[in-house]
Amino acid sequence: MGQFMRMFTRIFAIVTLLLLPACVSPGREISADSQQASISGAYLQGRFAAQAFDIPRAGEAFGEVADRLSGAESQRSAFGFALASGDFDEAEAQAQLIFVQRAEGNEAPEELGIQADMPVLTLASAAMRDGDPAGAAQLLAQPLQSSLGRSLSTLLRSAALYEAEGIEAASRVLTQQDPGTFRGLIPQHVAYLYLLDGQVNAAEAAFRQSLAAPRNEVAALGVSRLLEEMGRHDEARAVYRTMLQDAGLYSRAGRMGLTRLGDLPDEPRTYQQRAADQHLVVADAKGLFALALENYAWLGFEQAIAVQTNNPGAEQLRRSALVIPLGLANLARAVDERRDAAHYLASLVFGVYGTPDAATAAARRISPESWLYTYAKLEEASSAMALGQEDRGPAILRQAISAEGPSPQWSLQVHLYLASLGDFERADVAGTEAIDAAERLGVLPSSLWRYYFSRGAVRLEEGMWTAGRDDLEKALELSPDEPIILNHLGYSYVERGENLDRAFGMIERALEVQPQNGSIVDSLGWAHYQRGNYQQAVEILERAVSLEPADGVITDHLGDAYYMTDRDRDARYEWRRVLELDDADEALKAAAQRKLDGDLSEAPVLISRGSGT
Repeated sequence: MGQFMRMFTRIFAIVTLLLLPACVSPGREISADSQQASISGAYLQGRFAAQAFDIPRAGEAFGEVADRLSGAESQRSAFGFALASGDFDEAEAQAQLIFVQRAEGNEAPEELGIQADMPVLTLASAAMRDGDPAGAAQLLAQPLQSSLGRSLSTLLRSAALYEAEGIEAASRVLTQQDPGTFRGLIPQHVAYLYLLDGQVNAAEAAFRQSLAAPRNEVAALGVSRLLEEMGRHDEARAVYRTMLQDAGLYSRAGRMGLTRLGDLPDEPRTYQQRAADQHLVVADAKGLFALALENYAWLGFEQAIAVQTNNPGAEQLRRSALVIPLGLANLARAVDERRDAAHYLASLVFGVYGTPDAATAAARRISPESWLYTYAKLEEASSAMALGQEDRGPAILRQAISAEGPSPQWSLQVHLYLASLGDFERADVAGTEAIDAAERLGVLPSSLWRYYFSRGAVRLEEGMWTAGRDDLEKALELSPDEPIILNHLGYSYVERGENLDRAFGMIERALEVQPQNGSIVDSLGWAHYQRGNYQQAVEILERAVSLEPADGVITDHLGDAYYMTDRDRDARYEWRRVLELDDADEALKAAAQRKLDGDLSEAPVLISRGSGT
């Protein structure tokens, strides 16, 4: 985790003191040695928690160390984990100590990148939260170390100066940014500045520019509400209908907008009221300040989750890369408690870190009036499952649906959630509800295919071949060139040994669209295997494994292909590797172990080859 997980080497000298008696009788004076032992114990607790990415526990433990010892390393760790865990008061206190030490020249920051700038960003956020925008602007005027920090601080300082001095000062600082820093979010920031200042025409022009820049969905939220408020309802409708087609976060925003404009008069009264009260993206200068933090948090989050799963140690890299986005999101949440996207991001990251209580707490801060409410309830349901409360998950989602009626996103998430629990009967009902809701709201074929695909894939998993196949064929009819459908349907035919010529064609079409997709390459290799083209299968599956070395199914397929080409040693190597992969489920590992033990009864093709040798 970079510098936030750096070892405190000088504290290692007192680790041996853990051998001292652990208990101190009431009233007995605590010796220096026993105090050091408790420090060491807290440090080790923090370090183990940090390695496990138990952020709240790590923050508490490192905070105890920082309270007892002075020193840059302990303070930096206490600060970093306090900020990541959402303990803003502790993070602010540690940031102040770090800031003072740096100002006095007693501590030269050794961190690289944005870590070195986080204490200043934290103190500026605290000043903005506490109604001192001039103080925030002054803190942000000092040079920061990282390009990312300088870019972000420009937007933050602009928001603070708008509150303190007005639009001219806020606009002027945006032109003073270093040429080498990231400027992609400036148009969006300018648009919201003008919107706060009542300059609607200038705001619209800036919004139009920001639609071609990063985080353009946030710009779409802003321009649609602006058009709505200006009475340009047809233009607003067009934006909302585009949002409605989104398979992810923005579908609810589109539905809420169309409800406000009267296009969906049959929506439940509760939902209509929530749509009328939908949160504005930015309501004041604090909101704009927090939005900048939130946007950079999301950019960092997207970069972190883009870490290729097939890289060695990918999960550890991804978790490490999420610490800074989580810290920025928590700063946004501290400045403006209505930063719903920051609450949601925090919930996602806490879920990745395996801290479901923290994930639930963050998700519950998102109100029903938010366009993110659907996904907040989904995270709450996922956290319940992580806590072993599997029955609560569907109940949470069903309760939310009952208040505002079915929607494509609500029902789709219930469908997927129930399927993940193996409750296929109720999952199928929810999948049908998702399709019905999508068709009722006028979701276009370019998005409607997702609902048929999801229900079809779950039906195939349940063993409902005809119904699942028909759903996938319907999805393909709606979106003929979608590689996910082509690959899944083609692979399903291959697995059954049916319709192989057409299956080959579908997989090859999918591969033309995504030639580096290891799963699709695997499908093509497995299709050759099913046809008995074992040498071709080996060549293709070797490429698939090179693209997805951590995929257990692909690895197992390559082992089978090696076996059918008399490469027994290579086959056994791949089957053994299946047992070592985190990605492989227990059933796949058990099957691989049986093959290693010489039991090929579940693989007739392998038996036929074996009988001939």
